[in-house]
Amino acid sequence: MNRRKLLKQAAVTSVALGSLPLAGGEALADDGKRKQYHFLVLSRDAGGAGPEGVIISGEGAFGSGEVSGGGVFDHFRFVPPPPFPVVGTGTWKAKKFVSFTLAPVHPPSNPEGRHGVLQAGILKMTADFHPQGGGRVKGVALEVVCNLGPAGANNPGKEEGVYITLPNGHEFEPTKPTTTGVTVFSTNDGSNDNNNNDD
Repeated sequence: MNRRKLLKQAAVTSVALGSLPLAGGEALADDGKRKQYHFLVLSRDAGGAGPEGVIISGEGAFGSGEVSGGGVFDHFRFVPPPPFPVVGTGTWKAKKFVSFTLAPVHPPSNPEGRHGVLQAGILKMTADFHPQGGGRVKGVALEVVCNLGPAGANNPGKEEGVYITLPNGHEFEPTKPTTTGVTVFSTNDGSNDNNNNDD
């Protein structure tokens, strides 16, 4: 599957997952249990509709005030025709855990916003970006937002996706009017998965 088809499919998934708001309350969720984050999204500057974009993917774990993992990024300008000019591309690494917050809107029966092994919420962390052919960019703020429709859980005022703030103040937000990509948190690393049978 090429990148365009993948992002289009992820956008449809994202819209579906974030469509079931119900009442609830906000709570911090660093309960010491390891959770995982997974995402592949497109974020844009100027409030999510600007002339520059960042395709960013990530996977890792967090808990007990720590975070690990990382991924890749591709920062470019929307200057047709494709291929669009690259501003910077490379890898990133999670460096500092800031917080994990449960989705404040959820059914009363589901205060943690869970559906199976998946969970809604907002993860905040800082990361170092390592662009090819350039120096390390320290202290990039990442805010990973997951609205999980099947759980009836979402974060009002926050679109599904990744909010990125560079040290110089340049900000990127999930694309508007429709989010492109998907984010999710998982509460099981698969170590106890009954489907993992040795053949």
